[in-house]
Amino acid sequence: MNSKSLLTKRKNIFIKFRYLFLLLGGVLLLLPTISPGEVPSNLIVFLGRLHPLVVHFPIVLIFLALFFELITKANILKVTSNIIGILLGLGILSCLGSLLFGFFLYYTGEYSGDTLYQHYWGGVFLTVLMALTLFLFLTYQKEKSERSYWFYFLALFSANVVLVYTGHQGGSLTHGGEYLTQFLSKEKQTQIIWEPKPIEEMLVYGDVIVAFLDKKCMSCHNENKSKGGLILTTYEDLVKGGKGEHATLIPNSSEESDIFRRVSLPSNDDDFMPPEGKPPLSQNEVLLLKWWIDNGADPNLRLTEASSNPEIEPLLSVYLTELEQDHRRRFYEKLTTESLIQSLGDPTNFELKIDPFDEKSVSLSMTFPPTKFGDTDLIGLKTLFPQISKASFIGSDITDNGFYYIGQMASLNELYIQQTQINGEGLAYLSNLEDLEILDLSKTNISNGNLLHILRIPSLKEVYIYETNISKEIIEAIQENRTDLKLHLERGKLF
Repeated sequence: MNSKSLLTKRKNIFIKFRYLFLLLGGVLLLLPTISPGEVPSNLIVFLGRLHPLVVHFPIVLIFLALFFELITKANILKVTSNIIGILLGLGILSCLGSLLFGFFLYYTGEYSGDTLYQHYWGGVFLTVLMALTLFLFLTYQKEKSERSYWFYFLALFSANVVLVYTGHQGGSLTHGGEYLTQFLSKEKQTQIIWEPKPIEEMLVYGDVIVAFLDKKCMSCHNENKSKGGLILTTYEDLVKGGKGEHATLIPNSSEESDIFRRVSLPSNDDDFMPPEGKPPLSQNEVLLLKWWIDNGADPNLRLTEASSNPEIEPLLSVYLTELEQDHRRRFYEKLTTESLIQSLGDPTNFELKIDPFDEKSVSLSMTFPPTKFGDTDLIGLKTLFPQISKASFIGSDITDNGFYYIGQMASLNELYIQQTQINGEGLAYLSNLEDLEILDLSKTNISNGNLLHILRIPSLKEVYIYETNISKEIIEAIQENRTDLKLHLERGKLF
């Protein structure tokens, strides 16, 4: 069979099934009118998450068709019309597959908003345009006229333009609206340049001691959480000390200063700080702390003065290199987190704050006075799910269906969901959260049976059930099974 008869047969097949394509296209056009399910089945979630994999096929096929057409036109390499025709046909089929799996992903409710609809309609238009491109390609193969070729080429080129637009919208859904352009403008570039502080302006306490206390101690010793009554956020707080019988800081005497004694004890000592599970101070950091205390613990001592001291100069030269690298890393981590927060616009029903002790972490809380915040509002926060370490939904409209999304906040450490209408059915979705330690269910409709779901959260340490109807028998049963888990019947802290 010659090439001409093959093309004729291909065209006849396309014409024969054109009504099927129209019917399928009509169904796809109706898909956005179907609302996402409240809690999608596991099969729907699985199929939906195939979309990011399948969507790469039309990207490659459509780009290749244009690339082969260009190099053939430029006489660089001769690519047969059969190959280009196959690429166009497979391109249409892969577009249809991407739309179908994309709808399943939309149906899970994991994505929503204007960007989603722009991405979807871009995919629909791309599929229609590819069908037109194939039709014009077959027409050109039959007529072999210059006019029909340029109609076909214009359609193929337009399909690639739509492909770029649709792909960008898809990337914006996953990474945020400014993911592609955030480093292009000169204005943004001036914001992302990190410049180290001049050494002549640096202080031993403010720029060195505070740096490692901030990194390894202040998460447990700050205004909101002061273990042992000790706060380390300011020099005055450090001097004031905590509730212990030993003074926290005694200038000129590291041996009598409890802060040095604690960090220099053997790691298996009960008084050693930080506690197990937290990174301890390095040997250099311990020696720097000792030197600073023994030399007066002056908060205004400049680094240049300390560097001239032969006792401390070798330690500083090593530590300053590490400190500069750490400052640079934290600067860009904070910049990335700020960019993600800014991509959400200016919300009125919730607040987001970057953790001052971990620039990758974000705390989420409801605004006051409270405004409506429900399960669907969680979907819009999806790009920040990996960063959310603390979440407070006190008094919100969150239901048990919302736990499906909360369970995707992989870094979640504290969850406050007091005064909501939950009954605990959705707590099972939290079983994969490896860092969740605090859960407050006070003043909710949590039932005895549903509370047992907390036994499947191995990292959980504290659960508050103040003013709930949990029976004494269930409390005793949980405590027997999880001796490491503390159930509080009193009111917890508000966050």
